[in-house]
Amino acid sequence: MSQVLYGVISFCKIMLGFLIFVRIFPEKRWKQKWVGILGWGILVICAVENAWDSCHGFIPWLQIIIYGIVNAVVIKLFYQSSFLDAWLWNWLYDIGYSLLKIPFIIARGLYLDKGVAYLNVSGGRVLPECILCLFQLGIIVFIYFKCLERVEFLLRQLTKNKKVKCLFLPIEIVILIVIELMIELGNFKYNTKDIAVGLLFAFAMITVFLLYMIYTMYTYSRMEQKNLHIQKEILARENEIITQYCRQDAKRLHDLKHTWIYLQECLEENRLGNAKECVHKHLEEVKQQERHTWTGISEIDAILNYKHQQMEKYGIQFSSDIELYTLPITGEDFMIIWGNVLDNAIEAARKCEAEERKIHLLIKNVNEMFMLRIRNTCLHKPKRDKNWFVTTKKDPIYHGWGTANVKQIVESAGGEIEYTCERNWFEVNILI
Repeated sequence: MSQVLYGVISFCKIMLGFLIFVRIFPEKRWKQKWVGILGWGILVICAVENAWDSCHGFIPWLQIIIYGIVNAVVIKLFYQSSFLDAWLWNWLYDIGYSLLKIPFIIARGLYLDKGVAYLNVSGGRVLPECILCLFQLGIIVFIYFKCLERVEFLLRQLTKNKKVKCLFLPIEIVILIVIELMIELGNFKYNTKDIAVGLLFAFAMITVFLLYMIYTMYTYSRMEQKNLHIQKEILARENEIITQYCRQDAKRLHDLKHTWIYLQECLEENRLGNAKECVHKHLEEVKQQERHTWTGISEIDAILNYKHQQMEKYGIQFSSDIELYTLPITGEDFMIIWGNVLDNAIEAARKCEAEERKIHLLIKNVNEMFMLRIRNTCLHKPKRDKNWFVTTKKDPIYHGWGTANVKQIVESAGGEIEYTCERNWFEVNILI
């Protein structure tokens, strides 16, 4: 019974490791549905084989090494991630999972007065081992649902450049070798020296992991603070536009009163030529400053009218298909999304040849779903960092943080965002 329970827990642990990785690197290598089903079928088979093999070793050292590489190959085949990234993740995941098992083996060896060969292999899996692994599985589930952004940040820190990867891989290899040495300490039974060395190593490794996690959380916290500051800067910009429009409306109302007084005087004194000249002048001003009702939501319309004026200034052809009656997120969050995607589209389109400057906007509410799609022409295909395009804007407020903010807001609302670029057309799709 314990063997079966341990195998089930191991299977769940392995599958969660796959799920965490593909949520961080979600871009599939092939779009066909059957290929995705095939890929996950192979991953499930690998997980079953891993789980069955793990029943024959509490810390299956050789399995960690071999299956870590095999699983990385399978992930590489079906997802747009490098083999080294997947390899590093699989080993890191298994190392972290195995560290807590070393003190447990030592404690159990002392209690039963047995050696590691019995405890790790021939003695079979027992209920206390299942309870420990179930506890570890609970931690992984908590991380998956509550702390995945922090895990993503940690993994991207480890895989952000080749130098870091090439440094981290030998460190993992050394840790795995030392884990094997720790396991082999109590070949016959544990003595005082084995206990001291084993516990010291386990404590040192756990401490290193904790310190690195604390450092990562600190860095992540600083990044969140920076994001918050950037969001405030973006909102301040958009609010300034709305305030400017309100002031313009107040000025128009004030000027309109004097215009009507002047027209009344012209008509009373039969100065029709002056009246016609005044009407013609103000009609031209109205045409130049004409505003559209795009959505019926005043704040959004104000921003879009302002951006539309920018497009006209740069000679960008603009078309839209808008059918919006409700927002799935707060007005502030929508302003951050709105300001980013429109500014990025204008920035890219204005770099094209005059006749090629085009932007098309689609916003719709369909069956309780919110869709936003913006397509713009671009001169060059943007550079990519992992699964995201990197901004080339010179504005220090953005520097790539704008798209990160948009992604964070969309995903926190339970939505999806996708960036694509084909044939000099850049497209952003947001679905909430």
